[in-house]
Amino acid sequence: MELTVRIEAPELTHAILELASVLAMGVSAEAAKASLAHERAVSEVTAQTPPPPSPQPTATPATAPVATTTQSAAPTPSSAPTAAVPTAAPTYTLEQLAVAATQLVDAGRRDELIQLLQSFGAQALTALAPEHYGAFATKLREMGAKL
Repeated sequence: MELTVRIEAPELTHAILELASVLAMGVSAEAAKASLAHERAVSEVTAQTPPPPSPQPTATPATAPVATTTQSAAPTPSSAPTAAVPTAAPTYTLEQLAVAATQLVDAGRRDELIQLLQSFGAQALTALAPEHYGAFATKLREMGAKL
């Protein structure tokens, strides 16, 4: 069974664009906090939404006979099962990056955030090229933001 959850929040998009313009204009931290109150409320509601249930693996009965060999094989050392390693880098949206950037602004690290944006050649978060989202997210995490 596949379950799809779709959340439409045009207010969130507006708040993120507002954050980007505030960061670009250099408005005081207090003014930025006031303009982002709505965005925080929306993100808190989104964070409280439970994740979709994980699909349960189904067992399939073995239908083919198992072949046996007469040669004795050398014993192989047993190893612990390994966890699956992701094969693709996670992708991020502008909204996710804006929420993480807001955490840094709230922590009084606005100037560092602006310097980080400029290191990626962007004057505002909305001007950040999508191909830089992953690297930008990594730097945000290194600065202490939760993504």
